[in-house]
Formats: sequence, C-alpha cells, structure tokens
Amino acid sequence: MGKRRPFGKAFARRAVVFSTALMAVLFAVFLILYANRGTMLTRYAASAAERGDYAKAVSLLEASDAENENLTEYRYRLAQSYLEAGKLSDAETLFSQLSGYRDSREMISECRYRAAGLLFDHGEYEAAKDAFYALAGYADALARYDACRYEIAAATEAKDAKEAFRLFRALGAYGDAKARAEAIAIRLTGESDPQYAVNAMLGISNETLEQIRELDAARGALPTGRLAVGFYHTVGLKSDGTVLAAGRNDEGQCNVSGWSGIVAVDCGAYHTAGLRSDGTVVAVGRNDERQCDTESWTDIAAIVCTDYNTVGLKTDGTVVSTGFQPFAELSGWQHITALGGGSYAACGVSENGQVLSSHASMRSEDMIDVIGIDVSTGYCVGFKADGTVLCTVRPLPWTDIVAVSAGSTGILALDKNGLVHTYWFRSRDAIDCSDLRDVAAIAAGGTHCAFLLKDGTVVTRGENTCGECDTGSWNLGATTIE
Repeated sequence: MGKRRPFGKAFARRAVVFSTALMAVLFAVFLILYANRGTMLTRYAASAAERGDYAKAVSLLEASDAENENLTEYRYRLAQSYLEAGKLSDAETLFSQLSGYRDSREMISECRYRAAGLLFDHGEYEAAKDAFYALAGYADALARYDACRYEIAAATEAKDAKEAFRLFRALGAYGDAKARAEAIAIRLTGESDPQYAVNAMLGISNETLEQIRELDAARGALPTGRLAVGFYHTVGLKSDGTVLAAGRNDEGQCNVSGWSGIVAVDCGAYHTAGLRSDGTVVAVGRNDERQCDTESWTDIAAIVCTDYNTVGLKTDGTVVSTGFQPFAELSGWQHITALGGGSYAACGVSENGQVLSSHASMRSEDMIDVIGIDVSTGYCVGFKADGTVLCTVRPLPWTDIVAVSAGSTGILALDKNGLVHTYWFRSRDAIDCSDLRDVAAIAAGGTHCAFLLKDGTVVTRGENTCGECDTGSWNLGATTIE
C-alpha cells in the first residue's frame, strides 16, 4: 500500500486554494461595485429626492465624488426645505453656497426677511429695525422698517417725550406718526397750533422759515441735470435740448451730437445717459454691462448714473435700473423724491426725507430731513431744506447750500450766492475753486470737475488727459439763480 498523505495537510491546502479563489471573486465583485459606485449612489440619491429627503440625496451625491448635474438642484431644494421648516440660518448658508443658482440670491433676502420678522414678533424692535433697513427694497421691508420705528417711538413716549417726538416726526406720513408728533409738541410747548408747536420743538423761528423759503426759491431756479462728468469726459445740456460732450470717446460716450429734446443728462464711467422730454431715456457708450439698455423705459422723471449702471426715477416714485450691479433692492423703493448715483451705489430720498441706499456703507438713520443727495465711492452727501449738509463720512459746516456733488476725491457744494465750497479727501487731489463766482451748477468727478456759470459758460478744472476739460467754447444758455 502507498503512503497516505495526512488528512490535515491536504485540507489545509484545499482551504488555501478555496479562500484565495473566494478572495479573488470578492475582490472582483468589489472592483465591479466600486466602478459602479457613482451610478449606484446617483440612483439612491434620485430615490431619496423622490421621497423629498434632499438631505440624504445631497449626502449621497457628495459621497460619490463625481460630477452630477442634480447636486446643485438638490442643494437648492434642501435649502428651500430648511427655509420652510424655519431653519433660517441653515437655509441662508446653503443659498449662499449656490452662487446665484436660480433665485438663490433672492432667497437669501427671504431668509433674512423672515429672521427680521421673528425679531419683530418677539418685540425685539431695535434688532428687527436694523435687519429690515438692511433689506430696504426687498418685499415690504421698508414698511416693516417703519413699523419697527413706530413701535420704538411709542415705547419711548412715556420715558422721553422729546425723543418720542423726534422719532415720530422722522416717520413722516407713516400711519398716525405725524399726528402723534404734533400731539406731543402741543403738550410740551403749550402752543395750540400744531405747526407752531412743531416749529417750537425744532427751534425754527420765523427768520429760519423765511430762510427756508428763500433757499427753496433758489433751488427751484437751478438748471438741474445740465452738467455731468464721467471718468474722462464731460457732458453739457444746452437750453435748446441739444447736448455737447468733450473728452475720451473710445466707447462712444461722447456720441451725443444727434440728441434733441433732452431735459437732463448724467454720466457713468464710460457711458452717457439723457432724459427726453417725453419721459424716455437714451444712452450711449460702453454697454458691456447693459448700462445703456434703457430703450424700454417710460414715464421717467429723473436719471442718475453709477460707474456702470443707469438708474431712473419714474413719475410714480418707483425706481428702475440697468447695468453691472443688480440693485435688486431698488425695485422695492417707493415714494422716492430724489436720486443720487456714483461709483457702485445708488441712493434715494423717500418722501419723508429718509435716505435709502443700495450699499450698506451709505445707510445711516441720521440722514433724515434730506431733500437732495449725491453718491460716490463709499459715502453719500445730502442737504436739508435749511441749507445744512449731512454726510456719512464726516460733518461739513456749510450753510445756505442749494446743491451738492460727490466725487471719488472730494465733495462740491453750491450755496445760494453762487459760490462753491469744497472738501477734498487728500490734499494732492484738491482743485482750487475759490475764484469761481456766479456758479449755477456743479459736477464732481474723480480727476476733474465742471462748473456751469449763470451766463451759460462752462469752466472745467483738473486733469485733462483726454480733452475732458476742453469746454472753453461751450455756452449752454444763460441761467440765473434768483
């Protein structure tokens, strides 16, 4: 008989062979599964999305490490679900990560709007007020901002009647705010006539009232919208409705010789806009950001330009805009009486004298009782009916002011006597205007400024890199300030 192999050794060898084969099969299966991992996870994600479980769908697609066109949509749907569930912070974070997908930018505002509403509902009116003010123009945020201010004023009346008077008066025509301000004034002054009582509270004498009437008359005689400057060009509107331009014309911003029936002009960095007497707007120059797409506008009462936008004030007090900046908040502005534009921002004055801005750095609740405004890089400047000036960067001691113009290097102001006042941010940018007399309109730019004199001539000072100061032969038509 032959020699028998030990049973244990044979079994061990068979076991090794079997296990090796099994591992090979399992490894092959693993490789197949791994190769199809993305497809499987995508399928599972789609199934989760169908069930409305967008958190699971997003998690699965993120784990797949593969590009998937549905991932952004699932994230958007997840953000929406957070919004509806009241998880406002989580929703805002997700919408912020979507880089403008669909209406995610608007949804960010909606998250903030609802968060502000919760603050209001909990009686946190100061915090709610700031939140709604930051949303100025979105939905009815401005109305709710005023509602917060009203509640704050009402709560203040029992503790400090003078402060409550100031707060109610700042609300203008909102609700019964005007009546409550007058009631407080009558109670504190003993005057029976509401207007006399309010004037007494404000320290407005008969002499001051006469001064305000005089300034109003001077402003009414100003040739508004007649002069504007861009980066390297100057534009002037003649009394016959035609337009002159000088300076750089590489983008066609000076192609205004065919214009007629124009009642106001303004300039952006490299474009020019004109308001026609029929309420339509024409624009020429650089249009890469669609700042000249104004053909469809109607019922426009005033125009301003930022560097790369054109903004129009409609006759109904609403605002339209086109250009580089979306300026979504402007679409919600109402009851606007004046506009200012410059750099990358636009500002408006509401009928109660409150300044609204598209840019947070220019928002200030101290900017009240304003009747005129202008804007430039990071700041705005406005003037009140009494001729004093408000500015978001520093106090300005000027009086009897009838117009202001903001530039990136400094501020110009015009007083009732036709004299120009200046404030320059850096001495090296200063332009001497001390010799100018009988000025009727001012326009401040970055490196040059223009001045329309009462006799219709135009004085332009500063750098003349592209001929922007070659306006010596211009006469826009005589004007006077009574």
